[in-house]
Amino acid sequence: MMKQYLVGYNLILFLAWSSFLAWQITHGFVLDRVSITILNVAQVAALLEILHAKQGWVKSPLFTTALQISSRVFVLFWLNVIPETYQIKIYGISGITIVSVAWSITEMVRYSYYATSLFNKEIKGLTFLRYTLFIVLYPIGILGEGMILFSVLKWNNYDFSIVNFVVAAVMLSYLPFFPKLYIYMWQQRKKKL
Repeated sequence: MMKQYLVGYNLILFLAWSSFLAWQITHGFVLDRVSITILNVAQVAALLEILHAKQGWVKSPLFTTALQISSRVFVLFWLNVIPETYQIKIYGISGITIVSVAWSITEMVRYSYYATSLFNKEIKGLTFLRYTLFIVLYPIGILGEGMILFSVLKWNNYDFSIVNFVVAAVMLSYLPFFPKLYIYMWQQRKKKL
């Protein structure tokens, strides 16, 4: 029963992220009603992964899982709040575009990898992608998340509010925690490849 649940969970999230990326590509990487709904469902459903790790249903480390998912949900909250006109852009590319691509590709590969591994099947190309794409996609995703969080500060006129303090604290937390996650993924890559 647990295997069926986990296969279904991974397949549904693979489809959600695939749908989100397809919608973003075909609609110019703007967060409209459809795309933000798909993104909310996909990212909030990822909160279940904390339960999966806590219960031991998957081998993922609880702390790393909780940290990664909670930071994304924090960014997601602000994507629901801040008007796109406040989004900071670099060379015309917004944080929304960057996280749309980085999050979607990462998750499509990850969820399909987990779904197939539940059948004790290893697809070498998928394993390679799972433990290689993070090298580029994780830093790109962090850049996009940082741009979105800087947009919150801009939206609040860079004042000394409690909201800006919390956002700045979260941004600073990336400094110690991102290297831990990145090193963990390199260690996993060494084991798997």
